[in-house]
Amino acid sequence: MSVSRRRLMAGAGAMLVGVQEAARAGRAHLPARPIRIVVPFSAGTTLDVIARALSEALEPVIGQRPIVVNRDGAAGFIALLDMAQAEADGTSWLLSGPGQFTIQPHMRSRVQFTLEDFAPVCQVYETPFAVVVSRQSGIVSFADLIERARQEPGAVRFGHYGPGSATHLLMAILARHSGVTFLDIPYRSQGQLVQDMLTGALQAAVLAPGSYEAEIVRHVAILAADRYPEQPGVPTIIELGQPLPLVSFAGIYVVKAVAPPVRLAIEAACIEATRSALVQTVAARAHVKVDPLPQAPFTQRILDQRRDMQAVIGALRLKID
Repeated sequence: MSVSRRRLMAGAGAMLVGVQEAARAGRAHLPARPIRIVVPFSAGTTLDVIARALSEALEPVIGQRPIVVNRDGAAGFIALLDMAQAEADGTSWLLSGPGQFTIQPHMRSRVQFTLEDFAPVCQVYETPFAVVVSRQSGIVSFADLIERARQEPGAVRFGHYGPGSATHLLMAILARHSGVTFLDIPYRSQGQLVQDMLTGALQAAVLAPGSYEAEIVRHVAILAADRYPEQPGVPTIIELGQPLPLVSFAGIYVVKAVAPPVRLAIEAACIEATRSALVQTVAARAHVKVDPLPQAPFTQRILDQRRDMQAVIGALRLKID
């Protein structure tokens, strides 16, 4: 953990105490109308799984169970469009990673929405990614994957969740560090991606754990500082001699026009719900770490990643339009 990250977490701990004290008082600002949680990826993904657990955990906190709405496609921008068209009354929450705000603005010549259009409210969790290969591919290790790509440039089919997504960037970083070229295949649905891995139509992908059956693919590298306890034989990317490319995290956002008192109420409810046994259990099953952060440190973390990704993407000269 970097010094800046440690300082961020230390400050966040003190803020969480204040958030807890303000939780009851702030509930009066929550909207009475039905609330929905918009998820930018398909059902069954890690974001979707956590969103549904969070929704259930919110019911005793706010007096209603938000509806989870999947708006997948365009690497998250369909969900942002949905959010932008909704009323700015605090009834529409986005549960998402930061990629639309920290990665895509540096890869696209123009984006319809930026972080300046949205307000980060509450970080919910962190998640590692894994490099996986199809069991039909004959690839049994990360070294095998890189050697196959080196021997057959542009022939190894590597799936991701769309141009500009975190999984696309991770693929590009891995290829660059290894000096190889993959044939990148964008998918709108994780279900189709996993199905193609199962049949062998797709040879490799970067996936978040917990959103698929681990046995149907072969894990060859963990994109985290530590190995998975359930798969102690799979090395981390650091052990394989490469830097940790990107730490993924996700949280709740609303559009910027939502009033500050409403944002504070959502923040308090979100943090309280993350502490529920249900969310903790589902997160553990999905191999993600519940890591609530209030608005200020969550926003700062996004800004830090946006700066870091600008440098990485600039070095890669990675553009998608």
